[in-house]
Amino acid sequence: MGVFSDLGLYFWRLLPGNPMVVRVVAAGGKRVRHMWARFIYLAALFIVMLLWSGAFFSANVSLADLAKNSTQIFMAISLVQLALMSFIAPVFTAGAITQERDSNTFDILLTTPLSNAQIVLGSLFSRLFFVWALLLAGLPIFCITMLYGGVTTAEVFQSLGLAASTALLTGALAITISMLKIGTRRTIFAFFLGIAIYLLGVFALGWSPATAVTEAPASTSTSPIFMGQRMSWLAPFHPFLSLFVVTGLMPAPKPADVYHYGWPWRWMLAHPQYAYMLMTTLASAFLVFVSLIFVRRGAKEGEATWLNRLLGLVKQRQTNGERRHKPRRVWSNPIAWREAVTRGSAAGRSVLRWVFIIGGLALGLVLLIIYHHDGLGARTASSSFLVPEMREWLMVIVWIEMAVILLVVTNTAAGTLTREKESQTVEILLTTPLTSRYIIGGMLQGLVRFAVPLIAVPTGTLLVFVVADFFRGAKVPAVLTPEVLLLEPLLLVAFCAMAAMIGLQFSLTSKKTVQAVMISTSIVLGACGLLTLCGFAISQQSAEVGAVVLPFTPFPAMQALIDPASLFGASNPNSSAQTQVRVIRVVTSLIAAAVYLGITFSLYKNMVRGFDMIVRRQSA
Repeated sequence: MGVFSDLGLYFWRLLPGNPMVVRVVAAGGKRVRHMWARFIYLAALFIVMLLWSGAFFSANVSLADLAKNSTQIFMAISLVQLALMSFIAPVFTAGAITQERDSNTFDILLTTPLSNAQIVLGSLFSRLFFVWALLLAGLPIFCITMLYGGVTTAEVFQSLGLAASTALLTGALAITISMLKIGTRRTIFAFFLGIAIYLLGVFALGWSPATAVTEAPASTSTSPIFMGQRMSWLAPFHPFLSLFVVTGLMPAPKPADVYHYGWPWRWMLAHPQYAYMLMTTLASAFLVFVSLIFVRRGAKEGEATWLNRLLGLVKQRQTNGERRHKPRRVWSNPIAWREAVTRGSAAGRSVLRWVFIIGGLALGLVLLIIYHHDGLGARTASSSFLVPEMREWLMVIVWIEMAVILLVVTNTAAGTLTREKESQTVEILLTTPLTSRYIIGGMLQGLVRFAVPLIAVPTGTLLVFVVADFFRGAKVPAVLTPEVLLLEPLLLVAFCAMAAMIGLQFSLTSKKTVQAVMISTSIVLGACGLLTLCGFAISQQSAEVGAVVLPFTPFPAMQALIDPASLFGASNPNSSAQTQVRVIRVVTSLIAAAVYLGITFSLYKNMVRGFDMIVRRQSA
């Protein structure tokens, strides 16, 4: 009994009684910003439920209508919840990469009686507590959808399980990066961008018919996006593809139909949601085990090991003779130059930036080759009905690239001034002759210039399709409106400038990078989500109303420019009815870009006025 008592006490102190977890759980719910975060999260889920139920736009919604639409309501809430978790969880867990090192508290933590397992698990679950608390707080909203029928308890908990396991994996990855001592402030940028590229890239591959499971039944959804779509082989490896199986949008094959694939594929294909949760849990456990090995390796930095010798050979530089750097031309505003092209920026000269540019251009070229070989598009009038499918692919690619660009710009902007505060160089910056207008203006200019090569990727993709259709004389082009080549980059620059200004604002008012990133990312994502929902809902009234409203909403604005036929119901942009809508869309797009740039300039002026007071108050 004494052995079992000691084991029970050990496991109790390992996690439930872990001092780090107890401290966070006891004090986490008492902070005002956590209350507002829970309120905004629940409000977003509740608004989505009301929008899909029709309660906002119809006063005659009956219980029968709600029961009929309960499955669609559950699907919408689940998608929004998983999307929020996919971004909120990295925001909360990314602090593990640099927080302990920046505050110089990790070495103090090693002197305590806490074991390696207590330090790793305490760091992990103290950051996941708030994320999982949000999931539990949203459970009553899911239970409301069960009251109307069509939604089972298993589907609700499978949806929660997918979100919770995604948060667990991102948290374990951040803890591992921190313990391996390879995390820097620029690693946070790569951490966010890597997660975004994985989620969006694997989703795009999973949507392709080439990865579909032939034994899976075709979707019977009435939505034109999911109609006839089959489950992908990548569903067990991606949370959104697994969620489509849970919600019935992409039904999984029967176990008997995939039995010939053998174990474990037959189980993974028949139950991709459980396979995803199991694999993410096992991957998280492996990452935690790796972290245990490297917890106290930092205290042995002076000791010679085979790993130190190997890394020394890799990083060894030629030190003989005089070392010179090539002279570089600095712009008229050195702050803008640093933020746009040097390693001193929050994003740095990241390899992932070039991966995005090269990968995006390569994806566009591959799609163009498929288009010219009539794989998705068409050259003749007899097969022109396939051209809308190509437009959908173009629209999805631009959406994915736009989401990554906004995420990168927001996170980069949120780390500009907080980086100076954490490295204690903001005081040096204030001693220079640079004024607040010069500093903030330079950072905003540098962030926009940093985003321009990224914006060139979707613009270049659309350009090659327009040029290809022009030279081959396509009767039904893939891009209906060539003015998209002007309006798309203009709107993207305006959206990025607005996102950068939001990130800069919270980078000024926050003391920590994680806090600034968390707040600014939540605001940008929440605003994009609400504007998208409102834009699609309002555009259903009429084509003229949609042409006026959609340019002010980021993602529907891209769809209105690239695939107006899916919104305004006409494939011929030169018809008399569509010419008026087209002119309205062009004019309102220019107005929308001017409005966003005007709001950005207004925020910039307010930030300049309060810069000195805020910075000096924080330094006091």
